[in-house]
Amino acid sequence: MGVKSDHSGSVSIEQRVAAPPEKVATYVSDFRNAKEWMVGVESVEPLEEDSYRLALQSPIGRIEPEVRIVEHGPESISWVYTSSIEGGGRMEVSPDAGGGCFVSYTGEFHLKRKLFDRAARLVGAERFARTNGERSLSRLKYLMEARRY
Repeated sequence: MGVKSDHSGSVSIEQRVAAPPEKVATYVSDFRNAKEWMVGVESVEPLEEDSYRLALQSPIGRIEPEVRIVEHGPESISWVYTSSIEGGGRMEVSPDAGGGCFVSYTGEFHLKRKLFDRAARLVGAERFARTNGERSLSRLKYLMEARRY
């Protein structure tokens, strides 16, 4: 255990959702919905096809990274950060035997400037990302299970 030498964070989280997998996948794969379920995301501004600017809270305050969708399938979406943060994320939705689904999120990131990196490490960027990721999947579960299709 300890701080990784590359000062990056990586998070991998899974959540069971009692909602049809195709409905969850459709919702998650529309990146404009991120503001509703991703904890810390204050706004999502479409820039061009498959590119967005996010306003989000980070351990060092508000940042506005740009993201580009690199894979968009029926059951998954992947993105990379193109400014402020290096890394990316992936959401996958897979059906379970009970008519619901498992949603998994994996993310890798580090802030581009060494000073930001140092500051983020001091305030626990990885713990921050993991907590926000877990809260985000809990919020997604609530939103999807509360909706009646």
